[in-house]
Amino acid sequence: MNDQYGRRIDYMRVSVTDRCNLRCVYCMPGEGFSFLPHEDILSFEEIERVCRIGVRLGITKIKLTGGEPLVRRGIPDLVGKLKGIPGIDEVTLTTNGILLKEQINELVSNGLASVNISIDTLDERHYFRMTRGGDIKKALEGMESALKYPDLKVKVNCVPFCEEDCISLALLAKKRKIDVRFIEMMPIGNGKNFNGKMSEEIYKLLHNEFGDYEIYKKRVG
Repeated sequence: MNDQYGRRIDYMRVSVTDRCNLRCVYCMPGEGFSFLPHEDILSFEEIERVCRIGVRLGITKIKLTGGEPLVRRGIPDLVGKLKGIPGIDEVTLTTNGILLKEQINELVSNGLASVNISIDTLDERHYFRMTRGGDIKKALEGMESALKYPDLKVKVNCVPFCEEDCISLALLAKKRKIDVRFIEMMPIGNGKNFNGKMSEEIYKLLHNEFGDYEIYKKRVG
């Protein structure tokens, strides 16, 4: 399966829930938000069926996302079911990390290949404000628990806001076996009210702090 520019499509994101245990300021309002009723959410059987159809179209990689996927019960079992579909090479997960420590062993045992952890700042008070009550210590505990599995790829996604956060998060990649990725502020929903940093700003900031860099041109999942 190719898109209109001739690029091969082999990767599919599957949202397993719209619910989340955080209320990040650029993602959703602090209150008055209505979630989908349970009967309107795809069952695991329906998700598995969609992924099997995707394989017929050339899909080989599945990323489970949300909301926050780990708030839905049974996600490790879903990982195992999807990993068992002939033609699926990788099942990965994106998470805020808050519930990761408790579930990482089951996730890896069921075949999880990679985990993307969303952390925009390492500052405890800044994190609390941005997530409207989140605890950075729990997110970092989740990250540390994931790093205990040598075959599991661990990535940190950051929406860049201030220079101090960019530098401290970039240092994670220097000190640990972690890929740190600065991602776009999506101009949808509450995100329309916030400005992230342009890639040129990030390049300049990292160059000033760490020296020359080399652009990595290969695809990063």
